[in-house]
Amino acid sequence: MTQGLPDDLFAGDPDAIERGLDEWVAGFERNAARYTELAERVQDVRLTATSADGSVTVTVDANGVLKDAQFSDKISHTPPAELSRQLLGAIDKAKAGIAATVREVATETLGEDARDSADRIVGHYQERFADVPEPDQTPAAADEELSIGRLADEPSGRPPRREPPPRRRRPPEDDEDFGADSFLR
Repeated sequence: MTQGLPDDLFAGDPDAIERGLDEWVAGFERNAARYTELAERVQDVRLTATSADGSVTVTVDANGVLKDAQFSDKISHTPPAELSRQLLGAIDKAKAGIAATVREVATETLGEDARDSADRIVGHYQERFADVPEPDQTPAAADEELSIGRLADEPSGRPPRREPPPRRRRPPEDDEDFGADSFLR
């Protein structure tokens, strides 16, 4: 990418100095344009993955945000817990490819001369999605029930929450009747 000012930039005649500065500024402008293009291209990244049983196909963006989920006819015969597992597995499978796709886009956009910059950018995505298990490492949970919260009639294993007693109001010390006098003075 663009280096600092060349050592000999200010040596020589003023026209050469001006040309050198113009080239230096133009280099920064080219790099800024390439990084702007990279940001736009990464924003447009979409990865699609299908669950192992083919019941779910998902699409995520470069931030790992679910953008679409399509379900096949297989879901009508799939227990809810298994469908949850397949959905999460497909999402993880899609997220697992984000860093490699961003590397591809960065290399195409920035070029080989910006390999260090591309490595730093891709490193961010690798760190961000490091906890995403590989698709074959997703734990089988067909017999587990996945749910959020608990049903109202399920015991939680702890004593029920007791509401605090209502606060007592102090009785008024006088009747607050100001009569004909104004309370504003």
